[in-house]
Amino acid sequence: MHLPRLIPLLVPFAGLIAPAAGHAQTYPSKPIQIVVPAAPGGSPDILVRLLAPSLAAQLGQPITIENRPGGAGNIASQHVARAAPDGYTLLLATDIISINQSLFTKLPFDARTSFAPIVHAISSPQVFAVNPAVPARSVQEFLKLAKAAPGKYSLASPAIGTTGQLGVLLLQSQAAIEVKPVVYRSAQPALTDVLGAHADGIIVTIAPALPFIREGRLRALAVSTARRSAALPDVPTFAEQGLPDFVFDSWQGFVAPAGTSPEIIDRLNRAFNAVLREPEIRRQLQAQAFDPAGGSPDALRKVIDDGIVNWGKVIRAHDIRVE
Repeated sequence: MHLPRLIPLLVPFAGLIAPAAGHAQTYPSKPIQIVVPAAPGGSPDILVRLLAPSLAAQLGQPITIENRPGGAGNIASQHVARAAPDGYTLLLATDIISINQSLFTKLPFDARTSFAPIVHAISSPQVFAVNPAVPARSVQEFLKLAKAAPGKYSLASPAIGTTGQLGVLLLQSQAAIEVKPVVYRSAQPALTDVLGAHADGIIVTIAPALPFIREGRLRALAVSTARRSAALPDVPTFAEQGLPDFVFDSWQGFVAPAGTSPEIIDRLNRAFNAVLREPEIRRQLQAQAFDPAGGSPDALRKVIDDGIVNWGKVIRAHDIRVE
């Protein structure tokens, strides 16, 4: 009896639903841009360029890469947070996005609410490496040198808020040494200065340092994970060398602006997971000391949230704040 009165109400809603469904079904219909918060040659850049060709094949559209280094990753993050939530602008997010939530007093975005997680791509150890002129072949030998000459040895890190920078602070506190921390804009200039003996050592994700370690231009003393890295099987962990609590890794994943439709997030998640399962991609990732991850958007959300909690404790313990 009331059906004639309901029909006019239902028709407008049908009109609202149809365009959204149609957009998701036709996505993607143009190139997708991935914004990288690092300069070319850094670990995030290496990862995106490795995945991009297979991702383009999965999605049927070109992948363009825009490097936006600087601002401790905040320049790239802010750009994507403000982008249209249409699936055509993505961010290669790293652990810095979690770290910055506690490190900076003010941010123009929130790591927990400004982004829609897509997929956790990889995890990777950090490596502690020194210029070969430094007379140390183990962590304990370096600690002995540093204790004998407080403030003499300089340790580089890729940028403010990176696990490399926090790793230097952790090493000082856990080993009771005093070194000279030197923070760069990205991994490449930091590595360049260590290679040129303008800095004595570095804590950095393995990927950008690996070629120099293999060439003998850097000497790797330790990796930061609980187990040795398959890429550097002869390099012991910090835990093996008397620092059992010096254990952490880095992660990288992909996010979209908050408000991106669940259908588009699902399409991207399925494409990324398919790429991460490809045997040749896995081989290339592991050759760069990247451990392939994959999984659901919720799995990446947990990684981001856990990072905010865990690195927040380190930042507060060392009273590190950036205006």
